Amino acid sequence: MDRRICGDNEWKDRFHELGFEEHFSMIGRDWSSDHGRKVYIKCKSCGETFITYGFYEVIKGHSKHLLCKSCGIASDGDDVWERSPRCDEAMIYYTAGHSVKETAERFNVAESCINNSVKRRRLTNGKSFHGFHGVYGFIKENEKRSKEAEQRLSATLPYLGFDYLGGYETQQSKCKIRCRACGAEYERTGDFLRKGNVTCVECRKRETKERQAERKLEAEVKKAERDLYRMMHSPKDAYAEQHERFLMRSGVCEICGKSYTVQEYVESCGLKFARDNGVCSKQCKDERKRRIIRESHKGRQDSHRHRAKKYGCDYDPGVTLKKLVARDGLECKICGQMCDWNDHSWSKYSGPLYPSIDHIVPMSKGGGHVWENVQVAHIICNSEKGDRL
Repeated sequence: MDRRICGDNEWKDRFHELGFEEHFSMIGRDWSSDHGRKVYIKCKSCGETFITYGFYEVIKGHSKHLLCKSCGIASDGDDVWERSPRCDEAMIYYTAGHSVKETAERFNVAESCINNSVKRRRLTNGKSFHGFHGVYGFIKENEKRSKEAEQRLSATLPYLGFDYLGGYETQQSKCKIRCRACGAEYERTGDFLRKGNVTCVECRKRETKERQAERKLEAEVKKAERDLYRMMHSPKDAYAEQHERFLMRSGVCEICGKSYTVQEYVESCGLKFARDNGVCSKQCKDERKRRIIRESHKGRQDSHRHRAKKYGCDYDPGVTLKKLVARDGLECKICGQMCDWNDHSWSKYSGPLYPSIDHIVPMSKGGGHVWENVQVAHIICNSEKGDRL
């Protein structure tokens, strides 16, 4: 209890040092709050008692005055009238149509207090306000300012290459302008001059295309100049002479045995580049290609003979796919489904359901290519089985 009494006395001394006793008197601290920060203050002007944290903020240097919200009295005397509830009542009385002098006499204050409050809150009583005449004065003044801004805009745009078409109201509203060069029309907000957005998109695109065309033309001219310089200052190309000698080279056709030159072969085939393939014409070239295909296909058909020779197992040349199908039918012995002679979905010769010769005992495991060791199976089933038993 002694500590609290000492704390109250210290705060009262500080209250006296700061000079708050002219308008207020300190009753005491509310110790139920945080460290007694709430303080009971009594206003000497209206006699109202209120609780405030303001004195604690003054001690900490966070604030400079105390304020009575009932009468507006403050310890420092700054803006006392503006913060008082009577000021709000006076402003309501003024906006109802009364003059400044009438309002000052009604609330017993100086006319300067009413004028300052009216200016801060930008109010009007319908008779006079800041040199304007009522609400219509506001409208006329705004129209005048908007018209002046529109005239400045229309006078500035021709120097930037644009014509003003109308529509300006405020800086946030859109107005229409037209490019003098290409005639394109745009809608821009009134503050586009301040933002720097004064370029024509269509003109910029056209200028970009023109620059690209100029660069392309310059590149072509430089290339032509380089080619001309090489042609005039370089000796005869040695490769051209070698190419001419190559065209005159002769040979014997591998297919028909006719003698030919590379020039004749190139002309018959219609080639852009000279080459020697060992044939005299395009017909002999196609014939050689067909022979190579037949030989390779024949080797694929007779692959069982090579495998039997490789693994050293028995081989019967009479075992063929057609004879095996004639003997056992088209039923796959692995999956039990029917094979299809017309399945050519994989290639020109076969598909997954095409029949094939399956060796019961794989040739790699010692089974021979003989009638006792073969059966019909799909190509896909045969490939999935592999060399398993």
